Parts: sequence; C-alpha cells; structure tokens
Amino acid sequence: MSQPLNLFVHQALSQGLSREQIAQALEKGGWSPEEIRTALHAYVDTDLTLPVPRKSASTSPKEAFLFLVLFSSLFTWMFAIGATTFDLLNLWLPMPGEGERLTYLISSLRSGIASMLVAFPLFLFMDHLATAEARRNPGQRISPIRRWLTYLTLFAAATALVSDLITLTLTFLEGEITLRFFLKVSMVAMLAGSAFAHYLLQLRKDETEPSQTGTSRGKGRLLLAGAVGIVLAIAIWNAGSPLKAKLYRQDKQRIQDLVAIKDRIEAFNQRQGHLPARLEDLNREPDSFVEHATDGVTRQPYHYRVVDPTHVEIGATFALPSSRTRGEQGFWNHEAGPATFCIEVKATPNI
Repeated sequence: MSQPLNLFVHQALSQGLSREQIAQALEKGGWSPEEIRTALHAYVDTDLTLPVPRKSASTSPKEAFLFLVLFSSLFTWMFAIGATTFDLLNLWLPMPGEGERLTYLISSLRSGIASMLVAFPLFLFMDHLATAEARRNPGQRISPIRRWLTYLTLFAAATALVSDLITLTLTFLEGEITLRFFLKVSMVAMLAGSAFAHYLLQLRKDETEPSQTGTSRGKGRLLLAGAVGIVLAIAIWNAGSPLKAKLYRQDKQRIQDLVAIKDRIEAFNQRQGHLPARLEDLNREPDSFVEHATDGVTRQPYHYRVVDPTHVEIGATFALPSSRTRGEQGFWNHEAGPATFCIEVKATPNI
C-alpha cells in the first residue's frame, strides 16, 4: 500500500471524517476502488477518536505450512472422490469389452478409498486449525498465502468446469452421450462447482465479515463428512473386505504359478519330445525351470498328472471362487477348493 495513501487515510480518520467522505475524496484524486478499500481496511471501524490499525496478515513459515497442507489435502481427497465415483460407475455400468479391465478397477477403487481415508480427515483437521487460528488472529483471513492458494483453487475449479462443459457439448454433438458418461460429467460439475462457489463465497465473507464465527463452517463440515462417508461406504462395499482382498491376491498368484508351469511344460516337451513325468523333471533344463512348484501359502506342491501323451492335468486349491466382477473369465475359472485344469500339449518330435 502506498505510504502517502496510508498517511492520508490515517489523518482523515483522526480528524473524524467518515469512510464515505474519505473514499469520495480519494476517488477524485484518481485512486482505484481496490486501493481505497485496502487502505480503509487497514484500520478498524470503532467509536474511538483515534484510528485503530488492523493487525496485518503474517507470512510466517507456520502459516505457509498450515495452508499448504490444507489445500494439498483438499486437492487429494476431491480428486480421490471423483476417481472413486468414476470407478463405481464403470463397475455398475460396464461397456462391452471391458471385462478385462475390471481387475484394474477394483485396484483403482481401493487406491481412491485409501486416499480419502487419509486425506479427508487431514483436511478437516487442518481446516479446523485454520478456522481457530483465524478467530484468534482475524488478520490471517487476508493472508497472502491463503488468498493465493484460494485463487489457485478457484482457477482449478473454473478450468474443470469449462473443460467439463466442452466435453459434454462435444459428446452431445457427436451423438455419443450415454448414462455413464452423463453421470461422470455431472459428478465433475458438482465437485468443481461446489468448490468454486464455496471458496468464492469465503473470499467475500473474509472481506466483509472478518470476525464471523465458525458455526456455519461446523455444520458444513458435518454435511461434507456425511457425503464423503456415504461414498466411502459404497466404495468399500464394492471393493470387498481386506481379508477377501488378501485371499484374492493369493488365488491370483496361484493362477500365475499354474500359467508359468504350463509354459514350462510346453518348453520341456519341445526340447525333450515327451511330457515330464513329474514337475521336478522340469528343473533339468534352464528353459523349463519352475520357480514356484509349490503353493506359496500352504507350502503344498501344485497338482500335476500326465493324462496321456498330449495332455496333462495341473491344479491348485483356491480360497475363493472366480468372480466375473473381477474379469476372471475363460479357461482358468475355478470354484473355491481344489480345482484342476486339463492342458493339451501338442506332441513335438525330438530333433
């Protein structure tokens, strides 16, 4: 703020002139409304005859840490809730040919859940600290760091809204709008629009009501926590329990081991011209060496039996049945418990 401007406002207030009179005089002097507002805001409006200076906003490392963590956690959980909603829509409304992507969707869903479980409580805690600090130090509401990050959030939200509308319009013109696409666009618009409206309103309140209480913010936090909690509950229900996820990973490893054994049997048959009598025979050659011939959990050897000169039977004991929701379709489908798979190995003459 200009030193002559600040000195003039201080002297004018000391002489008992009203803020309206001071503003009109400064306008005639060519000062902009923003400069006038900033100069007048530097002094508290009281009944005292002397102007009371308002405490200026600090730019301490503590304040920078507080707002950087606050806004970074905000971006993290908002992105996570959007990504989680997208994954849920992809699971509920799959498109033709997306069966092989369902395993990835479950993994992505769990990633979004983890991000929300960590980032959202951190955001609420940091927002509570920032609100409490603003009550103790009203000047923090006009902190340069806070205002820069708030305007950055407004920019990101506005960019998301514009991009969302462009995508919706383009897809509409191409005649490819589906229910899933419309719900995704609506979700982005709701998240970006609510963030934009909230922080724009907060900026205006900070300028006009620097001493507002945190009652309304407390109610807002409860509503927000409820909405995020609903999304989390639905996502956790669809992703399955941690125990089920662990069992699924174990079964997936068993399938990978059986596929590797199948490949090694084919390599052995190509080199030797006959099928191995036992799995241990595969380890005679480097090309057919089996790294995992036993179950990594039960430590029991995988099932192996020669059916005829061109067929073998391999198998394992699985904890869970195959699930179509995870994209497990085809040859390696299985139920819970022991399962065997008959592999055809074409005879190869020994050269």
